[in-house]
Amino acid sequence: MSIQGKVALVTGGSRGLGKVHCLSLARAGCNLAVAAVSNLDKAEEVAQEIRALGRKALAVKMDVSNFDEVQAGVKKIEAELGPMDILVNNAAFGIVRAVTVPNMKKEDWDRDLAVNLTGPFYTIKCCLPGMLERGWGRIINISSIAGTMGGAGQCSYAATKAGIIGLTKTVALEGARKGVTCNAVVLGVFDGGAFYDVAPEFRERIIKRMAMRRPGNPQELSNVVVFLASEESSYITGEAIEVSGGASLFTF
Repeated sequence: MSIQGKVALVTGGSRGLGKVHCLSLARAGCNLAVAAVSNLDKAEEVAQEIRALGRKALAVKMDVSNFDEVQAGVKKIEAELGPMDILVNNAAFGIVRAVTVPNMKKEDWDRDLAVNLTGPFYTIKCCLPGMLERGWGRIINISSIAGTMGGAGQCSYAATKAGIIGLTKTVALEGARKGVTCNAVVLGVFDGGAFYDVAPEFRERIIKRMAMRRPGNPQELSNVVVFLASEESSYITGEAIEVSGGASLFTF
C-alpha cells in the first residue's frame, strides 16, 4: 500500500485492536502516534515494537473526551513526527454488560457519548484543517454493527456507533473535493476485542447468529483499515464498510 512515510494517529492504540492497527500501519510504512488515555507504559511498548520495524513512533497521552488534551496531543505529534496524514478513531468504551434504557445511569450514558462520539469529533476537528490545507488525508472511524442493527441492552454503545456513521458521512462531504476521505469500518465480533469482556453465554449467542459462525481475526479488520488509509482507496469516501463475517445477514 502506498503510505510509505505517512504519519498516522491511532487512538486507543496501546492494546487490543488498536495495537494491531498500529503495527499493521507501521508494516505498511507509516510512522505512528500511539495514543492512550492513561497506560503510557503499554503505549510505549507498542511504540518500541514499531521502532523495531524501522519506523518512527511516539507514545502520547490523549483522553479523547478532553478537547484541550486532544489539541495538545496533536500539536506534539506534528512537532515530533510531522504533519498528520492518517487518523484512526479507535478509542471507545465497549459493551461490558447489557443495560436496558430504564436502568442506564446518566453518568454512564454521558461517559460513553463523550468517548465514543465526542472524542472522534475532537480528533477530527484538530486533524482535519491541516489535511484540507495540504490536500491529502485519510480518516477512518471505527463503528460497530450495534450502530447499524441496534441491540437490546446496548443503548449508549449503539447510539454512539450509529452517530459515528453520520459524522463520517458529513466529514466525507466536507473533504471530498480536497483530497481527504473519511470512512467508517463497521466491526463485528473479533478475538481480543472488548466483546470478550461480556458474559460467555452472550458471546456464544451472537456467534451462532453470524454467517461465518466465528469471531474475526484482528488482522482481518486491520487489513481494511490499512487499505482505507492508502492511496489505493482514493475513490472511496463516506462509506460504512462492514467487517463482521456476515453478522448482519439473516441466517437459520
